[in-house]
Amino acid sequence: MKRPFTFPQKVNEYGFPLAKLITFKRIVLVFLLLGIVSRLVLLGDRPFHHDESLDAWFSLRFLEGNFGGYDPVYHGPLRFYVTAALFWLFGESDLTARLLAAISGVLIIYVPWFWRKQIGSVGTVATIGLIVLSPSMLYFSRFGREDMFFLLVTSIFVILLFAFLEYPKGWHPSALLSFFVVGLAIKESVLLSIFLFGVFLLLLLIQENLIISSKRNQSHQGVEEQEFKIRRWTLFSGLTSMIAVLFWVGDSGGNGTLWKLALYGGLLLALATGSAVLAVSKNEVFPSNRIFRALRTPTRVQWLLTPLVPAFLFIGFFSQFFTSFSGPNVTSAPHGALRNGLTAGFTYWASQQKEGSRGDSRWQYYLTLLSAYEWFVLFFALFGIWQVFRQPNLFGQITLWWAGGNIILYSWASERMPWLIIHPLFPTIILSGLGVQFLWRRARGRKYRDALIMAFSICAIFSTTQSFVTNYSQGGDPQELFVQAGQATPEVKAWSGQLYRSDLAHFAESGDHLIVLIDSDVYWPYGWYLRDFPTSTYAIIEEQNIPDMARAPDVVIVPYWDTERINLSMEEYEIFPYNHRWWWVPEFDGGASNFNQFPQVLSRWGNWLWNREPWADLGTRSSKCPASLTGNVFVKRTVIEESREYGLWANPQETELPTYDNGCNGSSFLR
Repeated sequence: MKRPFTFPQKVNEYGFPLAKLITFKRIVLVFLLLGIVSRLVLLGDRPFHHDESLDAWFSLRFLEGNFGGYDPVYHGPLRFYVTAALFWLFGESDLTARLLAAISGVLIIYVPWFWRKQIGSVGTVATIGLIVLSPSMLYFSRFGREDMFFLLVTSIFVILLFAFLEYPKGWHPSALLSFFVVGLAIKESVLLSIFLFGVFLLLLLIQENLIISSKRNQSHQGVEEQEFKIRRWTLFSGLTSMIAVLFWVGDSGGNGTLWKLALYGGLLLALATGSAVLAVSKNEVFPSNRIFRALRTPTRVQWLLTPLVPAFLFIGFFSQFFTSFSGPNVTSAPHGALRNGLTAGFTYWASQQKEGSRGDSRWQYYLTLLSAYEWFVLFFALFGIWQVFRQPNLFGQITLWWAGGNIILYSWASERMPWLIIHPLFPTIILSGLGVQFLWRRARGRKYRDALIMAFSICAIFSTTQSFVTNYSQGGDPQELFVQAGQATPEVKAWSGQLYRSDLAHFAESGDHLIVLIDSDVYWPYGWYLRDFPTSTYAIIEEQNIPDMARAPDVVIVPYWDTERINLSMEEYEIFPYNHRWWWVPEFDGGASNFNQFPQVLSRWGNWLWNREPWADLGTRSSKCPASLTGNVFVKRTVIEESREYGLWANPQETELPTYDNGCNGSSFLR
């Protein structure tokens, strides 16, 4: 029996049926809208982290014309400029202070669309969905630091790098250098990125020359298999050599780090030169690999013009748009603006690469965070890694190198902070998309694909629930591993609001504003929250510089260690103990001193994964329950009475605080 005649389906340039393409685009649009909503709703509610308040404050200083210039301690100035522009457009608020991170988080959802041909249709949908639902990507899209902005710029750099190697255009080199400068003006982590992709290009040059050298007198099938072997060897040996070199570098810091990494780069350059000589000897012509092909694409005029735009951007960014060429004149940035931009970032970063620097000291810190929050991504990434090694191509190599290299580099670098997790995570999510596409192609038959969809959906539901809890339900609570020691408690925000209300009552009653003194050790994020307070100041309460209390300030805020050192007539004040910042540091190195304790460690991590319950130590380790930096707020009784009289008193001590089981309940915070 003959089959009835059917018209062939129309396909797009990638061979994808147009009817399914419409559905594909609709799903992507739904995810994009979900990403916008999830990153903007209640954006200003979470109490500010110490670093968020500093970023917002520096942005405000730039807007007011009081910004001193680039200081690597606070990273590049570009996000101050952009946030200041957002303040100018939409007003100063907690929401607009975080808006740059949120916008960057939305834009990065769209990045996989540029690689839909390489990832595949199903894989692209999965990749975009994983970015939208990821607890980590969502959290730091709602966190007012520069990291999501930097990740967006890095992703654009990788898009351009892949395009230059695969489909080179004359303008690509200038664009690549420009985004390098943009990254440099955001964060010194660009040094890690340049090292990472610089090594990759040298390895790629070696690989391409070896492939050319092996092509003579072989069948097509033999050539393809030989090419795959060389690509696998290059990728594997590159990652393992980087681990070995960084293990050798260790925590030498400064010049020790520089010369060891330079020696590694020089060795790769020598191997690349040797492989080029080998290719010439086998083919009797200059090797026509993809790197040389890309470099020959721009004309001489284009190469001459290539540095102009990056140079213009560099001078503009580091001179505050050509208005100030002097630096802030601080230890970390002692030179002029342009010299600081060229050297201060590297000098400061290198000084931090040694034992005792800020940040977590455990090398497996990011692997723990990924396992705790992104197990869904890691599971499918395993299949993506298998696919890359099974049929290695340029896109797969770049993605795996980007993901694996970032895990290696950030695990080696001394400053290990939770917000840096997004840099190895994002390319790992792309690997997950490749893994989903691989499974989809292997799952032939409707029942297998339905099973894959069901499994993916169940995992996505759990991950979405986890993401909601992490970002909205208890996003600022210390049992979340993203909540680092600089995270302010809700009491800080409550006290800031109360100071404004009490000042209104006091001014209505006396015609004067409140006198508020805040110890420098707990000044942030009050410095941001009280930016509009009429007489806000702070006292540096130290042994050699105890502030003059003769004026009898109306409110004094101090940490617990300075409480006994101030000289006040205590009968005039009511004392409110409060929690200023909080955190939880579980045992990232396992938490067990012997094998018998390992099941207990797994049980506690599982309990945390399911219901976010922290735990006390195992009796042999130093892991503790969530803790806080505590202090006291001294408020004049007359101020409290005035506020109550006008109905403007709400005791910040009544702010709801988290409670726990597992031996941590009631033992962590002041009540």
